[in-house]
Amino acid sequence: MSVGSGTNGWKENVYDAIVVGSGITGGWAAKELTEAGLNVLILEAGPGIAPHEVSDLSTWTRERRLETAKKQPVQSRHISYWLQNPTLFVDDQDHPYTTDSSNPFVWIRGRQVGGRSLTWGAVTVRFSDHEFLAPERDGIGASWPLNYSELEPFYDAVERFIGIEGTYERLAQLPDGVFLPPPPLTRSEIRFKQTVEESWKDRKVIGSRGISESQGTLHNSDSRWPRKSSLYGTLHAALSTGRATLRPDSVVSHLLVDENTAAIKGVSCVDRVTREIFEVFGRVIVLCPSTIESLRIMLNSKSCQHPGGVGNSSGLLGCYLLDHMSVNLVGTVPGVKNGSTNPVGGAHGIYIPRFRNLHETRKDFVRGYGMLGFVQRPENQFLLSSLLEVLPDHRNRIEIDENKVDSWGIKTVRINFSYSANEYKMQEDAETTMREMLQVAGLTPTQREVSAPGCYVHELGGARMGKTPATSVLNRFNQCWDAKNLFVLDGSCFVTSGWQNPTLTMMALAVRACTYMVDELKRGNI
Repeated sequence: MSVGSGTNGWKENVYDAIVVGSGITGGWAAKELTEAGLNVLILEAGPGIAPHEVSDLSTWTRERRLETAKKQPVQSRHISYWLQNPTLFVDDQDHPYTTDSSNPFVWIRGRQVGGRSLTWGAVTVRFSDHEFLAPERDGIGASWPLNYSELEPFYDAVERFIGIEGTYERLAQLPDGVFLPPPPLTRSEIRFKQTVEESWKDRKVIGSRGISESQGTLHNSDSRWPRKSSLYGTLHAALSTGRATLRPDSVVSHLLVDENTAAIKGVSCVDRVTREIFEVFGRVIVLCPSTIESLRIMLNSKSCQHPGGVGNSSGLLGCYLLDHMSVNLVGTVPGVKNGSTNPVGGAHGIYIPRFRNLHETRKDFVRGYGMLGFVQRPENQFLLSSLLEVLPDHRNRIEIDENKVDSWGIKTVRINFSYSANEYKMQEDAETTMREMLQVAGLTPTQREVSAPGCYVHELGGARMGKTPATSVLNRFNQCWDAKNLFVLDGSCFVTSGWQNPTLTMMALAVRACTYMVDELKRGNI
């Protein structure tokens, strides 16, 4: 069921669960909880949209984009802004935040039903124990409270539902999944793969893993939407149960705390259009609005019971913000003419799994990086991009800016973030390695870019999972130590960033948390 802003009966209900956010993890939470029999309210800060607003770009001329970008100086820094409908990205004038002008963090946001599931790159790769157990091996940072084997069945469940394409490679650093047949590599990618693997025995070039829009309709889905989006799959499945109420235009400002128990009894919202303030109530609150938005909501939820914000008894809420550093090399493939229509993104392209610091440890930097890109896509272009793990650093953090509010009067955030010497040393090695591989393959880059913090839209951490309340914000099932009926299922729960695209791991963690949540509700523990 979907309700409009003019309907008020839904506010009077006490829901089994309130899910904040309708994007990737919000869609999964709504699906898992409704299919378990719970009545769920889904709150989305942005409006509902029509399918043609995603697929029809005919009216978005370059001139119109340039004019629109004047209101989106931050959002327009992301490459997909220029390839998609700009209204799928927020108006920066309505959504201000504070960051260091000399070292800015680029916060890319999308507020509409479906969230950023409509704009993400759809690459889906698993973490391995090289990531989950890294702190135990090198002594850097806090440990994850789980290992790969514990998450593996939930990876399987996610992949079966959304339909992931890929090849089976038997690589410890990039576990195989449940795959549909992959799309073919281009001829230039096949040559690149052969050349690199013949030249370096420790490097493997494989096809990308992800979602392909060319794949046929799957399960109970709404084919009007992109396959990668929650609107296509998870959100549609939740609404189909008849136990989900979707309320767009609901900007969550803070959590409502029960004065007697310190539990969370609901959320306070501002109507995006009318500016009306309203409250809704639920037995369980599930935060899925994206990493920084979750942190903002929790930090803005100060009360006598939670003086530093909900989840901040350890003093760690907002701390250890993570990201991926990226260095990109671009050029054209010699001897290949324009005119081909090879698709880009998701399962289309190449992936080079991490090969540094797996068995032999370097002295100049710890952890590692992987690479992704394409050769001869969409026409005669190539791209090779390295994703570098960023180490946890207490100085990288989110704080509330007490002097700045958004267009709905909600205090916004100050983002403090910078890369460390380890990342810069890793970047130097990654770029050298990429240039070596391109050279032996006969490819010469003509452009180089190091993405600014945030530009890859892989912000993570700030409400990390852990083994004790003193060292973390959430327990091993994404449950807040300080309020057991609050769960945080987006990227803010991450302990380390790994080098992989993180979205598949977010989804698997969300499904795992929902399974636990339902069991705890049945037992009466929540």
